[in-house]
Order: sequence, then structure tokens, then C-alpha cells
Amino acid sequence: DVAGEWDAAAGRYTLTVRQSVPATPGQPEKQPMHLPLAVGLLDAEGNELPLSLDGEGPWEGGGTRVLAVREAEQCFTFTGLSAEPVPSLLRGFSAPVRLHCDYSDADLAFLLAYDTDLFNRWEAGQELARRALFGCVAAHQQGAPMNVDPELTRAFGALLRQEGADKALVAEVLTLPDEAYLADLMAAPVDPDAIH
Repeated sequence: DVAGEWDAAAGRYTLTVRQSVPATPGQPEKQPMHLPLAVGLLDAEGNELPLSLDGEGPWEGGGTRVLAVREAEQCFTFTGLSAEPVPSLLRGFSAPVRLHCDYSDADLAFLLAYDTDLFNRWEAGQELARRALFGCVAAHQQGAPMNVDPELTRAFGALLRQEGADKALVAEVLTLPDEAYLADLMAAPVDPDAIH
């Protein structure tokens, strides 16, 4: 779980990372893992921001920085920022984890349009689609009209209109999550008719 906190007065953005490792047979309590969490920060125009951590000098390493997460909870504070960034997390799928961040639909649409990390652009599109599809599932179960979320159609439209966009990426992003995957994510009991 990752949460961000913006301090406008100080120009600081803090990422709080919490990890939990589920129990397995023979190991009821698991210690925190060492997770390489590759991150980037984007401004409102999609430009990558410097990744200087509190207590360090200026960052010269480019638009991605790998944070070493070794504890159950750790905070990483980025300094020298002029506006609240949108975090690009788990760039390049840097660790085999299930990441949860409280992205709004607008944040996901922004990442889909501007993130320089292709994995995260795809993942943002998949999460937007999952949210829209589960909204339709809930509407179907309540007998209400199913409407596609306008944020999803705007984001997909912006992707289709981008000049020079990688056509393979566009095709992957526009491929909706399949029914089996959605069923796996659905809380019991699974409703195959609603998913379909």
C-alpha cells in the first residue's frame, strides 16, 4: 500500500509504503521482504521531476529512482518540488507485488496519457477499465442502466489521438481485462452473468 502526502509550503512530497506478506503453510508470520520499488514523479504536463530525497543533494539519476523497501512501513520524502506530483509507481514492474495506491480516476487517466513508463501506462489503462467494468457489474446487479465511465472514454480517446503513439502499446491498453481475471478480483460470490 502506497499513500502520498503533499506539503506545498515546504515543496515536499512523502510516499508512505506499507507492505504485508501473507502467511504460508509452516510460516504463520512472515517478515517484510526487500522490495525494489521503482518510482518517478510527474508534473501537471507529464514531465519527470527530480527525485531528491530529504537529506541528500540534488538527484542526477534521471526520471526513475529505485527505493529499497525493507521494513513493514517506510517513508520516503522528496524535496525541492514546486507543485504536487503524480507518482508513477512500480515502474517496469520492478517487484512482483500487488500494489495498491489511492489513485483517482483522473490520476489514472493522466498516467495513461503521460507516463513515460510503458508498463505503468498499460497498468493505468487496465485499472481504469477494471473500475469501469465493476461499475457496470454493480449497475447490472441492481437492474440499473449500465453506463461507461466518461473518464475511461476520455482517456482512451486521448491515447488514440496521440501522434506517434506506439501502436502495439495502444492495442494492449485498449484490450479490456478478461472475464476470468475480473472474476478472480470479484468478492464472493462471483456473478458470471454480470461480468459478461
